[in-house]
Amino acid sequence: MTRESPGYVRLMARSRNSGDIRRAHDTRSASSLFMTREERESLGSAMDYRALGVGVRREKDKFARQDLVLQKFDRAYFKTREKLAATINKNRALMELRRELQERRRAGQEPDAQTPNGGEGKPPAGETGFNHVELRY
Repeated sequence: MTRESPGYVRLMARSRNSGDIRRAHDTRSASSLFMTREERESLGSAMDYRALGVGVRREKDKFARQDLVLQKFDRAYFKTREKLAATINKNRALMELRRELQERRRAGQEPDAQTPNGGEGKPPAGETGFNHVELRY
């Protein structure tokens, strides 16, 4: 089966509403053509203030939630950026140490005498302060 291209696809960004079309700004319905000027003015000033209050509260709540989301994103972003900077700085320091040790090795100098694993091994069993538990399967 061959698939045909759809050709021109109308997306939301490409669609136009009546405000974008010329000469469509002053369109009127049939009922508005027969209204008097007083009726038109009274309908233009009519408003349900209770419904407006509900709408205003919803909009304020929506914007408050958006602000909270942005603040949360900023906190997470800066926290992640700090962790990344710490990792990068640690890696740079380790690379400098490696280069220094390599230069010492090439120069024939002995590296500093340290324990294997750099002292990061297990402490002796009596010094941990915890009971030793061994699991065998």
